[in-house]
Amino acid sequence: MIKKRMISILVLCILIMQAFSPIALAAESTPAEPRYNNTINTTANASISSKGVLTIALGFTGIKNVTRRATIVTYVEKQQLFGLYWTRVDIGEIDNQWVDYVLGYQHEGTHTIELSSRGTYRVTVKFMIYGTGGDPDEITSQSTHAY
Repeated sequence: MIKKRMISILVLCILIMQAFSPIALAAESTPAEPRYNNTINTTANASISSKGVLTIALGFTGIKNVTRRATIVTYVEKQQLFGLYWTRVDIGEIDNQWVDYVLGYQHEGTHTIELSSRGTYRVTVKFMIYGTGGDPDEITSQSTHAY
């Protein structure tokens, strides 16, 4: 009687392990790259020089004969009060952000600002890329840099 129970419990454990093994394998697989309707890729790279000059290089490549235009919004924030919140850096533009309007399917550009003080800065670049491939692609890139 006890042997039958032990065998039943063992078989039940094996069945449960087999049932969950595909889930474990799926969780370990490499995530798929996102596919976009109008965009092949975007780039946003920021660096701060030893003199405190922040340079942001950004761009995108769309799909020829599909991508029509893009709006790129870029802003810089400084970390405040031990990282509890971020405030926008005054860059001398409306809403303290650069807005690039691009016609065409590709673009490369830069923005530069001299930082007024040392600290941790966060750069956010938001791409809205429009075309005939479907809904606009909304792609956000964010990076943090210390000066």
